[in-house]
Amino acid sequence: MNHSLILQSSTTQLVNQLVFFDEEKKFFLMQYISDDSKEQKRADQILSVYTTSLEKIISERQEGSLNSMVLIGSEVTLRYEDDGYEEKYTIVFPHRADPSKSWISFLSPMGLQLLMTKMNETYEFVVPSGHIGVKIQEIKYMNYGDIDK
Repeated sequence: MNHSLILQSSTTQLVNQLVFFDEEKKFFLMQYISDDSKEQKRADQILSVYTTSLEKIISERQEGSLNSMVLIGSEVTLRYEDDGYEEKYTIVFPHRADPSKSWISFLSPMGLQLLMTKMNETYEFVVPSGHIGVKIQEIKYMNYGDIDK
């Protein structure tokens, strides 16, 4: 498959995400997040920033933009600062999450923290045992950002 076709397919998928969040965000968040209004508000704010980022990426229409930050549908390689261990995750919609494939929901605690991170940047993530430093080693948009249920 040539790069132009991949870029077109990826752009279509990102546009579909924009439309979905524009039309369904409130219902979607109620479906996946408990009645905790604080948690829903946080996810809503993150998704508002996310959709603004998507609009910018779509307007640029460049493959490099697709891999500039972690999106829903991205495979991200991170390196733990304390021991150098590397791990890959693919960020997906909740209905596609599959731990056996390292596909994690963007609404999971780790998924929300990874969403919109940038390559070669170091972040401090909150984990059950405290805080952990991670560096984003690589980001690849893998076309796993579909919204079909």
